[in-house]
Amino acid sequence: MPPPQAFISSYAPRLRTYANSLLTPVIQPTTAQNAPASRTTKRGTIAINYADDAYDDDDFEDSEGPRRPTGLRSLRREDLSQAKEAAAEKLGKELSAPIQVQGIWRDWMGKPKFGKTDRQLHAQTALPLTLIPIRIDLDIPSFTPQPALPLPADAPAFGINPSLPAYKTPEPTPPFRLKDVFLWNLHETLITPDQFAMILVHDLDLPNAAGLAIQISNQIRTQLEEYAGVALHPLFHSTNTATSNGMAIKAIRASGSRDQSTTPAPAPPATPLANGANGGRQTNGNASPGIESNAVTALASSLPAPTSDEYNPDDTYRCIITLNINLLNKLYTDKFEWSLLHPPGVAEQFAKQTCADIGLAGEWVPAMTHAIYEAVLRLKKEACESGGLVGGNGYGGEIDNLALEGQEAGWRFDNEHLADEWEPKVETLSKEEIEKREGDRERQIRRLRRETARFSSTTNMAGGMPTQSGYFDQPESVETPMGRGERSKKKRRFRSLSPLARGATPGGRGTPDTGAAGYGGGGGLNDWERQTWRCSHCMVHGSAVWAVRDGPKGPRSLCNNCGLIYERDKRLPPWSKDLHRLDIPVGAR
Repeated sequence: MPPPQAFISSYAPRLRTYANSLLTPVIQPTTAQNAPASRTTKRGTIAINYADDAYDDDDFEDSEGPRRPTGLRSLRREDLSQAKEAAAEKLGKELSAPIQVQGIWRDWMGKPKFGKTDRQLHAQTALPLTLIPIRIDLDIPSFTPQPALPLPADAPAFGINPSLPAYKTPEPTPPFRLKDVFLWNLHETLITPDQFAMILVHDLDLPNAAGLAIQISNQIRTQLEEYAGVALHPLFHSTNTATSNGMAIKAIRASGSRDQSTTPAPAPPATPLANGANGGRQTNGNASPGIESNAVTALASSLPAPTSDEYNPDDTYRCIITLNINLLNKLYTDKFEWSLLHPPGVAEQFAKQTCADIGLAGEWVPAMTHAIYEAVLRLKKEACESGGLVGGNGYGGEIDNLALEGQEAGWRFDNEHLADEWEPKVETLSKEEIEKREGDRERQIRRLRRETARFSSTTNMAGGMPTQSGYFDQPESVETPMGRGERSKKKRRFRSLSPLARGATPGGRGTPDTGAAGYGGGGGLNDWERQTWRCSHCMVHGSAVWAVRDGPKGPRSLCNNCGLIYERDKRLPPWSKDLHRLDIPVGAR
């Protein structure tokens, strides 16, 4: 059990008070707050109120200038608008130096945290690495935080003043919007989405921890299900590899002898010998005694070029990526060429080097990495639709990069804006531009998820098996809208006589089950199944898995990670036995 690292934490108060891209306050415009509620008539039309409540008198003045609002309602509206502007300026303040904020203590900080054993930590090394971009978008209502420190029960006995700032209840916070982007391993086994969601909610000190954690966990699991079919599609994986992410498993060989090794043996320490131990050779006292040795000739030669194609992948899936990243009031745009077969770690290194060259903060590195992985999955989806990219780069072998003109390029050619689209740019946006881009980005994300959901079926995963169906079963792609009673007539008309298809659905009809996808004979879980399902080997709960597989104890009895190793090695991993036995579901807390 690791020892506690700190007594209090100021992470959550700093995020709620100062500007950041993770927790953004939602302050409604003053015009929307001050606008009176409109009434409607019985016919649905808006009732217009001709009474002017903003002024004390109805007499017209002779002056041409506007009248001064002196009514109580108008003064109240001005006070509200000024308070909203002051709150927006206070909550949106950016920091450029460390600050001192009153730390908080919660009961979960004092609870013991149990770690994993070395045997259990080995479970992750036996699984492949397939990174999936995850985006969290959650609305948090206004709430009143708890006091920074709990008041002891015997406070008067120890002379503790309850009116101290640490024991006072803070002011209610405005509504927040939680936005976070990160990468999640599709074959993660040491931490579940439920555990990650609960840790995030505790760190941010959010209200209704169980309810918000369930929403965060559902968003992670849903995106894993949507991207799994594209990320594990056989089109981007070799057939002779042992893992599902295209990475071959390197065999660990036993260490050979020193004679067979190319590493030179360490030389003994050059300790000078004592006087007189020079083999009988006389010295004049000026030269130091030493050991006579044969002359050594050293030859230097250049190392051979590496044969690995890690930084030069196959040009078959080389495409163009366009990035648009918005953090706070900064907008980063870039356009470059990228390979869909890039190994893990290249996007992270590219983002780190690019941010260092431009001078962006550290929070831009994961955001840029997430955007690259998201764009790669979108291009992979397009390749899955067409069965492969056309040409060497997906654009017929030609790239319109505006960097080289043909016959029209002459002395009159203006190269001031030459290749502007291919250089990184950082712009500062106004509030109106930020709101407009947020709406456009949300619509684009929803459209992307709808398109990606078509490939969320696990039948296209590497190592999957197509489900058995009857001859008369209709595929989902040709499903047409039917009128009243047509569905039952169709089922009676196309009733399959195959025993395999009749076993798929109780009643003998050959309608395919929604959760009986391929991928080793498993599939997904329904919402009612997640409440009671647990892996028969690692004991992980159903709310933390995105796919299930068949195992020795029956169909759909193993989680995706245990089933993957069981299908590959023909035996269950011993290091994953009862790995999540002590886990508590989020809904049961």
